[in-house]
Amino acid sequence: MKSALSSSLAIALLAVAHADSFVIEAEQFAQKGGWMVDTQFIETMGSPYLIAHGMGKPVADASTKVSVPTDGNYQVWVRTIDWSKRLKRADSAGTFSVSVNGKDLGAVLGQGNTTWSWVKAGKADLKKGSTEVTLKDLTGFDGRVDAILFSSDGSFSPPEKCLLEERATWKIAGAPAPIEDAGSYDLVVVGGGYGGMGAAISAARLGAKVALIQNRKVLGGNGSSEIRVWAMGNTPPSEYALADIVNEFQDSAKASPAPAEQFEDEKKEKIVRAEKNIRLFLGHHAYGLDMKKGSISAVNVLEVETGKTKKITGVLFADCTGHGFIGQWSKADSTMVAKGRMGMSNMWMWENRDKPVAFPPQKWMLSLAEKDFPHPRRGHAEWFWESGYDRHPIEELEITRDWNLISAYSAFSALKNYGAHAARDPHQHANAEMTWLAYVGGTRETQQLLGDVILNEEHIEKDKTVFPDGCVLTTWSIDLHVPEQKYIQGNPEHPFISKAIHRHAIDKRVGYPIPYRCFYSRNVPNLYMAGRNISVNRDALGTIRVMNTIGMMGVCVGRSAALCRVHNCLPRDIYTKHLDQAKSLWKLPGAQRYESLVELKKSL
Repeated sequence: MKSALSSSLAIALLAVAHADSFVIEAEQFAQKGGWMVDTQFIETMGSPYLIAHGMGKPVADASTKVSVPTDGNYQVWVRTIDWSKRLKRADSAGTFSVSVNGKDLGAVLGQGNTTWSWVKAGKADLKKGSTEVTLKDLTGFDGRVDAILFSSDGSFSPPEKCLLEERATWKIAGAPAPIEDAGSYDLVVVGGGYGGMGAAISAARLGAKVALIQNRKVLGGNGSSEIRVWAMGNTPPSEYALADIVNEFQDSAKASPAPAEQFEDEKKEKIVRAEKNIRLFLGHHAYGLDMKKGSISAVNVLEVETGKTKKITGVLFADCTGHGFIGQWSKADSTMVAKGRMGMSNMWMWENRDKPVAFPPQKWMLSLAEKDFPHPRRGHAEWFWESGYDRHPIEELEITRDWNLISAYSAFSALKNYGAHAARDPHQHANAEMTWLAYVGGTRETQQLLGDVILNEEHIEKDKTVFPDGCVLTTWSIDLHVPEQKYIQGNPEHPFISKAIHRHAIDKRVGYPIPYRCFYSRNVPNLYMAGRNISVNRDALGTIRVMNTIGMMGVCVGRSAALCRVHNCLPRDIYTKHLDQAKSLWKLPGAQRYESLVELKKSL
């Protein structure tokens, strides 16, 4: 990925080539109403966007005010997509309209175009000065808006190149402006899941100056209220106190999924913000890197809801993105399984009301019968609602998420309108209302960044290899997901129900120590990783990918990074030169603090 963008996608008008044209990035709307910000697919479609995720009920309008540069008759374009027709469904699921100063422009948008593209919404006569723009959702089924472009120049055409780094070339008011300097840090952590939090907190408590970057407004990753996967992985007694910090921010979820409050987003944020050595960049999306002589020197980030772009400079970097984006952009050695990967899950929940709640079937839904999916029990659909096994885990990620939405809506419609099982009352779910469906997906497998050791199933299962740098205990079985054959018949092209194949190779009371050398890149010298993207093969991925284990990886990485800064060395040097000192730091209780790296150095 390029790092050429030095920009601010701010709404404020600038002196540019097209003085009679301006663009509004949808995620920057001042009043978002019921529309949600989606940041999952920036790498492929170019931008954060607004999504009308109403689960079949139109969401409240989004609106914002902009300053029109000159009087004129303005053509209005909207960058959008017909997401259901891209999936070759019979109708358009998510449609919406745009109004300017209270007047509807006339077009029904979100239908017809099966790729992200600019669509004419209509024309508006505008006066110089303040103008209000409003998005009106028409269906509640995930209509989406990237940007809105206005031009009174009859010869103007919207830009074809719309990737985030390409928007710097637009020369349109509201497009990129100079990048801001956001400071320099000992450790820059990208990704605010369990691994990222563990890395940031542990390094900060040893005196390192840390930047923690998370592109959502909440921390926790899969273990947040947005995705709602409960934290798995035991933390048995160990010579290393790597679980202490994880236990501080671990959620209290009783199921997966569970009500939002059980994932304790506020607690996680409070714990991170309490660390004076951490600067938290919530709602900031990393989009590219600066490199010097094969090492990473800076991460460039977009502040999603303001459009400001910032450069965050560092000495060491930790890829806790799950997808391995930092490694990918830095050209770290990596591997990716071509097909048959574990997929993405978007779980969902419902509740029974006092009276019937309608959920009419839609033409774009799948025709599902009882044999096509397991009956969701206890008011929620669980982890095994999963798809994307053969789709590219980055380039086709939005399509995978959208198949999960289609599957969930179609199954819920079957429950509501046709009866889940022939032997049951077809009206038994008449009072059921879908209360939550994750529009942010929980992905299991993308790519692995390769370190000096590539952990495999033989190390764990057969040889029980003892590594001198074994540290983080993995206690989960080798757990790999495949499509559930009994449900493929109803949907052979795009299965959406999985089963887990467990190989119980690990004693959960003891665990298997993952070597430290799996946590840094073998060819990008200042890159750490903590999460499902560490240096393992896919069988070993099946055991290391659960969140409590990932959190401990982060703690190991954070403490090791602090030691790197004390010795002004690189991650590999910790193993070759300072392993005994690293082990002593891994043994520290989680509450141990040092005010600075100078104080830490004195203690060694």
